[in-house]
Amino acid sequence: MENIIRSIFKATSAAVSIFALTACGGGGGSANSDGVAVSKGVITAKGSVFVNGIRFSTTGATIRIDDNPGSESDLKVGMIVKVRGTSDDATKTGVATLVEARDALEGTIDDNGVDPANNTITVMGQLIKIEDNVTRLNDDDTIKVFAGANFQPGDLVEISGFPDDNGGLRGLRATRVAKKSSGEFEIKGFVSNLTANSFGLSLFSGVTATLTVNFATGTLPAGVGDGSFVEVKSLVAPAAGSVTASFIKLEDQLGVAGEKVEVEGIVTSGTVADFMINDQRVVTNSATLFEGGLGDDFAVGAKLEAEGPLDASGAIVAKKISYRSNIRIQADASAVSATALTVLGKTVAINQWTRIDNGPLANGDYLEVRASLDRNGNLIASRIVKKSASNRAFLQGPVTAADSAAGTLTILGSVIATNGQTEFRVSSDLSELAVNAASFFALLSPNITVVKVRWDNFTDIALPVKQAEIELGK
Repeated sequence: MENIIRSIFKATSAAVSIFALTACGGGGGSANSDGVAVSKGVITAKGSVFVNGIRFSTTGATIRIDDNPGSESDLKVGMIVKVRGTSDDATKTGVATLVEARDALEGTIDDNGVDPANNTITVMGQLIKIEDNVTRLNDDDTIKVFAGANFQPGDLVEISGFPDDNGGLRGLRATRVAKKSSGEFEIKGFVSNLTANSFGLSLFSGVTATLTVNFATGTLPAGVGDGSFVEVKSLVAPAAGSVTASFIKLEDQLGVAGEKVEVEGIVTSGTVADFMINDQRVVTNSATLFEGGLGDDFAVGAKLEAEGPLDASGAIVAKKISYRSNIRIQADASAVSATALTVLGKTVAINQWTRIDNGPLANGDYLEVRASLDRNGNLIASRIVKKSASNRAFLQGPVTAADSAAGTLTILGSVIATNGQTEFRVSSDLSELAVNAASFFALLSPNITVVKVRWDNFTDIALPVKQAEIELGK
């Protein structure tokens, strides 16, 4: 039966294999064995480097840190890197030929630039959002929260992260913030209002500039115009919203037309058909596959990964969109407060960056909660949507254990029971197959496969589910 299922999936979509089916959410790489040519994302672990769910071997690879020669020891968890090489989605491994790490911003914290109430710092006029137990602070496994970092005005910091427009509060969602004893001032952004000796710079394309960059004759490289994405360096700190550039570089494109690439980040503008993520344009079409959610789940502020070839304009034509928060819970809420709620017996934290639709929230509301795990294993809501009342309940997340004999699987610490009435399904964008229990359990890979379960007339999470589904996307 397993072989039949695998054959059907290979036939229905050449881009999808059963290995991709089990690689929800944290995914990366193409379903083809030759993998992607370029992968841009955050380093999530060392021992080689893990980027976009792929463990890339760096043996023999060229490593560059801010355009300078480096070594693997210079690569830190939380850095945003561009990896060129090959990868295999089936094994989640790859071989890097080039790893480039570039911070988004380096400078001193502004006067009055530390806001403990909102977990933000302001550097060179740019708002930096820091998420407790998520943002990597000072490359330290013990310092995990904003207060522990002891940020002070005047501190020189190096910042990696994603541009984030969640809730209309524009800033950089930091993946890493490290204090430095010395360094230069540098910032990346989009050019606007270019004149013979100055231009405006913003983290976001098409919005009002937050910094004026002054430059001398010969400093501006050829090809720079309004809308260009550039790196600016300065030997002196900005003053009164202006900085004098000692060096300006037109940032390289992710790859060349036709190359397969993947990039992760936070959607800063656009629609599901055409949007910006991590300074990269992405377009989708009817053939685009969605993982860990549906096209309707798209929203500005969503964190996701886009994969596909580059077109002639440099946009990614997405073959696959993977929502990075593959944990989804849908049920009535209780213990609702400003900082947390309980749903299906699970406590989910709410922080400054949680997107809430149709709020305010109250006990008894029927909610859809998208969440991710922080460094301590706690659930943090990325998006909460209040929906119409329902007696159904859903739970989606990685399977950590499965017992085919007992008919149970474990998701987010909850043992999920099935019985003879449970419907087992395996779905892709092009087909939806009913399978028997034995075939379903044979396809589960602990800590890899993401499963969605559903209860009808829900009363207790311990009761057998109506449906269990391995869902690649629709």
